[in-house]
Amino acid sequence: MHNSKSPLDLSVPRNKTALMQHLQLLVGREGYRYWCGGTISREKFPAFAEKMSRRYPITRSTPGRSYDRIKHGKAVVHFISFPVEEKIQWWLLSDGGTGGLADDHMEDSKVAKDAMAADAHITFGDYVLLYASKRERREVKGNAMSPSKTFYKDLSTWTWKMRGTVVKELRASIEECCSRLQLGFDGGPNKQGRGLKGLLSTLRRRPLFSGIRIQVRELHQDAIQSWRSHHNAWRTKNPSEAAAIATTNDAGLSLAGKFFPTLGKLPVYDNPPKTMRELCTADTHRESVDGDNQ
Repeated sequence: MHNSKSPLDLSVPRNKTALMQHLQLLVGREGYRYWCGGTISREKFPAFAEKMSRRYPITRSTPGRSYDRIKHGKAVVHFISFPVEEKIQWWLLSDGGTGGLADDHMEDSKVAKDAMAADAHITFGDYVLLYASKRERREVKGNAMSPSKTFYKDLSTWTWKMRGTVVKELRASIEECCSRLQLGFDGGPNKQGRGLKGLLSTLRRRPLFSGIRIQVRELHQDAIQSWRSHHNAWRTKNPSEAAAIATTNDAGLSLAGKFFPTLGKLPVYDNPPKTMRELCTADTHRESVDGDNQ
């Protein structure tokens, strides 16, 4: 039995990074692998959300969901939405119980996807959520008889990565900056960066999930290698800048001292949280988009 709560009273993730981590945990740790999704205008969203509520128990409380699953084998279903430009992007996630997206008797099972499948990963903007391999640093503490040891272990985990086309475009931008001798500068909180350094600084401000963090570090290394073949030409063209910043051929691009933080567990919602009902107003939409960079 569905809850009488309106789906428009469901909470909305506080920003893009919180949304991505929420989707990662639901699909990975919680096992809601079956999904469908899309975008819809703000004007049409209320009627659409109500339709989803009549079809699936998306407003069910957490205890109610547990009861449905344990006692009746019913699917647990999550409905998530987020403002993107002039529209609202939405995802419907479920486990494999009856009445969910894996149930052949449900209408949406025909369009549902399995997030584990290579051609059915969840995407959001520049990013794709997938089950990927990574190398994790481990340390075994030593004692008086044996020194500490550091090693790397190959693991597989759910993580976000930049889509392949995005990485290709970034590599092309890096090469263009290098070939045009546009070293530029990092920028800061109140100053936009420029050139190669500005591009790399922007990369470091992306949501650094483990997969993205590895890609960002690799792109930094690509930039260093590419710049080395252009550095002497840049020094000749910009002697005063070259004398001021570095004598080495990486022009201060070294990864040393660069900050690549790991993501801890983030709060998913504001306190109090924004609701889906608020997504349908233009003012709330603009505030969400403008304040979503973290």
